[in-house]
Amino acid sequence: MKVSHLSKTIEKNQVLQDVSFELRPGEITALIGRNGVGKTTLFSTMTGIYLPDSGDVEIDGKSIYRHPEVKEGLFFLEDSMNYFNTYSVKSVVRMYRTIYKEFDEAFFYQLLDRFELPRHAKIISFSKGRKALFFMILAFSLNVDYLLLDEPMDGLDVIIRKEILQFIIETVALKKTSVVIASHRLDELESIADRVIVLKGSRIELDYYLEELRASSMKIQVAFRTKFIPDFVKEGAELLSRNGRIYTLLVTKNTEGFIEALKAEKPVLYEEMLITIEDIFTLRLADDKIDYYEL
Repeated sequence: MKVSHLSKTIEKNQVLQDVSFELRPGEITALIGRNGVGKTTLFSTMTGIYLPDSGDVEIDGKSIYRHPEVKEGLFFLEDSMNYFNTYSVKSVVRMYRTIYKEFDEAFFYQLLDRFELPRHAKIISFSKGRKALFFMILAFSLNVDYLLLDEPMDGLDVIIRKEILQFIIETVALKKTSVVIASHRLDELESIADRVIVLKGSRIELDYYLEELRASSMKIQVAFRTKFIPDFVKEGAELLSRNGRIYTLLVTKNTEGFIEALKAEKPVLYEEMLITIEDIFTLRLADDKIDYYEL
């Protein structure tokens, strides 16, 4: 799937502006941003629920707006599917079987049995967690190439969340589906995401692969012998957090030279740490920036 220069204005508010990226098979992409930044609007525009003011979304080189038949390879699982409450499991299956010709009904029922979900029940009888799991199973059973999941684990208990996360990892590996997950639970995205797209304002602020970022960058916790911070630290690192005179830094350029210079200062504390999605969220999206001088 190729998203090219998408822009969308709603009630005179520019929600999306020149948004572009491509999705690849078998990857899990985390879509993160502050509340109201436009994640759901992006999903709605990527699936044709909204028409863009400009730009395009293509699957296999065909625009989803001019060739709606290609949307059979795409499914958007919204954060609420309450309009299905009066439906039974079998009626939901019948509906989606007519829309998605590749729907794997045997796989669907196999997963219902695995997670002990009833085959003969109305959706309204499911708890919130079980309903979320049901629609996740349905989504992956459709055999689409692209899945967009909007807050799929919001408000669920820890046991159900773990089940869903493990299910996503297993099924993406099995079916090579490209999955995009919009969520505020950065710790859970950390455990499954290959890639992170950061929305800020109406644009993409950052688009990176976690493995590549960790290979080229360093997160370091350091405390110096004096209260003065060397100039090369202020210029060459981004400050993630400060606890008294203990600083947590992110270094993305000339990491080897930076570390060599840092160790030459003989700090009283030096520890290399794992870069997380939360670190990127804090740096790129926090309202207040931390000051080295506030001791």
